[in-house]
Amino acid sequence: MSELITAANIDLVIEKNKEIRDEVLGQTMKLQMNPAMMKVASRPQLALLILRGFGLIQMPIEDKFWSGAIFVKSGKIIPVLNTALPRANQYFAAWHEIYHLIFDKVSFDHFIENDNMMEERKAECFAASMLLEGVDRYFIGLPEMDVVSKIFHCMSAFQTTYKAVLVSLYEYAVQSENETLAKRIKEVFDLEFEDIPQRFQKLGLDDSLVKPSYVINTSFLQERMRRSKATNPEINYHKDNEEFLINIMKEIYMITRKGE
Repeated sequence: MSELITAANIDLVIEKNKEIRDEVLGQTMKLQMNPAMMKVASRPQLALLILRGFGLIQMPIEDKFWSGAIFVKSGKIIPVLNTALPRANQYFAAWHEIYHLIFDKVSFDHFIENDNMMEERKAECFAASMLLEGVDRYFIGLPEMDVVSKIFHCMSAFQTTYKAVLVSLYEYAVQSENETLAKRIKEVFDLEFEDIPQRFQKLGLDDSLVKPSYVINTSFLQERMRRSKATNPEINYHKDNEEFLINIMKEIYMITRKGE
């Protein structure tokens, strides 16, 4: 679980990002140089395709602080995304989990939590690098309007979250010594919007990005088990795999309700 970023700690987050920037950019470039992966035009859809290759589970979980996780059990790796959150959060979480799947060298036995915050920071930075390349130029090129509306336009264009846009813009403002922009970003950083779909509609933006999808999908994992069973029908571990999926779903339910 990543730390909660606010106006009060954004400068510390930016300092942490400086320490890992070169490493994360190298990882981003490595992925972007893979021609098979980068044939997909949409970065959000690419993230989902990558996770589906690992047997992605998508399910709605009524916990706004639980965006996704990777379960590791008996040598099996299962990524999970929370579809009760807005699609923008799901896309960012997808790239976050891809970092853990592909680049995270820190050993974990069960469930990625906040026990290694630097790896979490790298995952956040990686997700931002995959989704927000060029957001500063886009923001500056927008017509004159209030800063929050500009941020919503950036969210729509780059298919990501309010906070992700703000962190990237604040980094740009600090690096370019644009104190006016840095001050404006901090002023709106901690705002919360109950009516964000309506605000998107008024700006002529597609509000589906800021609404949950409520998708329930285990089909990719089930299809992998079906193919395995068809290829090797005589092997008796297929029932074990089915029980493993059932247990994973129960475990997700238990973990996400610990705080209730």
